[in-house]
Amino acid sequence: MNERGDASVEFLGILVVLVIPVFYIVLAIGQVSAGAMAVDAGAREAARILAQDSERRADAERAVALIVEDFGVDAPASVSSSCAACASSEGAIEVSVSVRVPLPFMPAWLGAVGVTVSSSASAPVREVVAGG
Repeated sequence: MNERGDASVEFLGILVVLVIPVFYIVLAIGQVSAGAMAVDAGAREAARILAQDSERRADAERAVALIVEDFGVDAPASVSSSCAACASSEGAIEVSVSVRVPLPFMPAWLGAVGVTVSSSASAPVREVVAGG
């Protein structure tokens, strides 16, 4: 019996069964990790913006959208905020950002397949002194 060529067939079998799924898992973990870092940075930046002026919600949402885009996440982010005692100088703004990170190479007919990541940040409200 001739065993010539069996090694290449076995190599292709192992490649398909082991290496390709591991490669996909590494890609998926990288995407989710990028999304987690994006929402963390976005929440911190939105908290800084809203701590200066709680009426600048549109600016905070735009900053979060730019940060998420910079991290390569192709999904819209949702931003929510609440402020405890904003009228006083001891108040704090709490911002929560979440995004659904799409998994790589998933076909559109499966729907929106992805992992939702979220982060929150808080910042003390700064008292703005006119002319100072």
